[in-house]
Amino acid sequence: MTTQIRAFTGIRPNEQTTLLRPAQVERLFAEGLSEITAQICDWAFPVTLVGILGHYQDRAPKAPRYYQVPIEDLADGSVILMDIDKAVLDNSGITTGDQVRVVGRIGANVFRGDVSLRLNALAVAFDEDLPVNRRRQERSVVDLLRHLPRKHHIFPDQPEPTLTLIHSAASEARVSEDFLNALQDRVPPTRRTMVPVAMTDPNRIAAAIREANTTIVAVVRGGGAASDFRVFEHPDVLEALAQSRAYRVLGLGHSADKTLAEFFADHHATTPSAAGQYVGDQIARLRALHLREQRELREAEQRRVEHAQPAAPPSPATPSGTALPEWLQNHTTLKLLALGALVGLALARML
Repeated sequence: MTTQIRAFTGIRPNEQTTLLRPAQVERLFAEGLSEITAQICDWAFPVTLVGILGHYQDRAPKAPRYYQVPIEDLADGSVILMDIDKAVLDNSGITTGDQVRVVGRIGANVFRGDVSLRLNALAVAFDEDLPVNRRRQERSVVDLLRHLPRKHHIFPDQPEPTLTLIHSAASEARVSEDFLNALQDRVPPTRRTMVPVAMTDPNRIAAAIREANTTIVAVVRGGGAASDFRVFEHPDVLEALAQSRAYRVLGLGHSADKTLAEFFADHHATTPSAAGQYVGDQIARLRALHLREQRELREAEQRRVEHAQPAAPPSPATPSGTALPEWLQNHTTLKLLALGALVGLALARML
């Protein structure tokens, strides 16, 4: 064993070396790390970092800076943590999930012997690189689809349902009229809510879906370019549809392509009028079914009452076998008088 140690280190076991305790070794290592990190922090040149702002917490509420705020790489999802003044981030209007550009200096932190890369941010702003934004949104949509519920609802079994119609706020758009004309007033105005929104704003569309408190929610819009329908693949819209408890109907006037929103709708049509026709037909079908069930119940009740009535007892016959008149049969006293008169006539003939 001694020979192996000597061959490996070139030092004899009994030779004099620096004698240290484990705690002293740790301190030496920490001092070396501190020197390295100090050199990194002395780098004076700033860098611009592009990425996605991740979820962060206020780890030190009384401190003027946010610590360990994650910035996610657009390509592979790797993360670098940054420290930034609270006022800078709060006043930027940037929130979790936004694509940002951060200007700062590369630094490093040492904690219990671990060195972590850190960016000391000086400024932050929205990144306007639209192609990259689109790639980020597509990746976030895929992640969202893995977790959203895809439970389909049945059409509300009510002869008088309520309806929320979310449609374009543009004055030239007539999609709401197309829907209502095909609906044929099967939902009266008192039971429907009209919500005009900008059909290019996913936040407004999602908010209208979430705020609807009716049994049916219909989202309709007319035709247009394929790019106009990307709003129906926005995470906020998909999440609002997936979490809605109403019966969800889409009437999008774009038959060339499908949207991800269709996966979270209970019925989708290629035009607003087709969507209105579908809702009206379902209500008419349910009303006819309810009327038939009510009629069958009334008929069954009538048959039950008829079978429950007792039968009338048979009327007694006269001694001579001749039936009495009906007005006599209904009065006991008159019956007896008539019977006595007949007996008297019979005795008179015999005498």
